[in-house]
Amino acid sequence: MEKEQLLHLFKKRFGVTIELNNLGNETVLLYHDELDNALFPSHVLESLPNPVLIHTYMYKEESEWLIGIASKAITNQPLYLICLKDGRRIYDKKIAVI
Repeated sequence: MEKEQLLHLFKKRFGVTIELNNLGNETVLLYHDELDNALFPSHVLESLPNPVLIHTYMYKEESEWLIGIASKAITNQPLYLICLKDGRRIYDKKIAVI
């Protein structure tokens, strides 16, 4: 998922306009036992490859937003999206079937 797609998601889904230069990001390769079970419950983990590539996007203005995208490590195909606002899950979606 490109940053521009995330900006569109924020605007469409949450009514939040984000400037591209205010969106931080990080990508790491993690094994299932390194993932937080509160963010990636067992039914989600079962559908993800091990290891999985996690793209994290952060934005903070009035609220702190965190978006995580789990992707296939080799192809970078997005599989699962989770959005947190001020530490609370407000949206998650399975993006593709493996």
